[in-house]
Amino acid sequence: MFNASLRDIVEDDLNKVLAWRNQEHIRSVMFNNDIIEWQQHMNWYKDIKSNNNKISKIFSVNNIDYGILNINDMDIYSNKCSWGFYIGDKNAPKGTGKLLGYTALEFVFKELKFRKLCAEVIETNQVSCNFHEKLGFKLDGVLRKEIKRNNEYEDIYVYSLFAEEWEKHKVYLKLELEGTSK
Repeated sequence: MFNASLRDIVEDDLNKVLAWRNQEHIRSVMFNNDIIEWQQHMNWYKDIKSNNNKISKIFSVNNIDYGILNINDMDIYSNKCSWGFYIGDKNAPKGTGKLLGYTALEFVFKELKFRKLCAEVIETNQVSCNFHEKLGFKLDGVLRKEIKRNNEYEDIYVYSLFAEEWEKHKVYLKLELEGTSK
């Protein structure tokens, strides 16, 4: 299989990560789709370094950085968390997003040992809705007209995946990934 990994974001990564975050294809599917200024970016980085409720990682394949994994809302008592992610490198090989999903889910359920992972997706981001469903997530509900973007209110789709569901589903995803690596 691929040599995929997650590593902590360090200061040397900040220019690259900001460039990724400000790309139109990334911003257009974020809750806040405004251009991110350097000071905002630095505040985000300081927050992930000091906040025990968040984890941000660089996703790499064969030591080439391709994207970001964000773990948020870590609730130790209820043993659940939320995630966000993206492939920032437009030239990433086909299947890199799927590999990020697989690697991230293994991290959440095997290393962090959460029982439940939650996700929120903007209604207009059908690619992400489909992606979550391919990873085994189930639609829990819709937060109607939840956020305002571009002077319009948009629905948010709420998804979740449990560790035991992932254990069953990952077998199929791994076979799919191994098929694309040949």
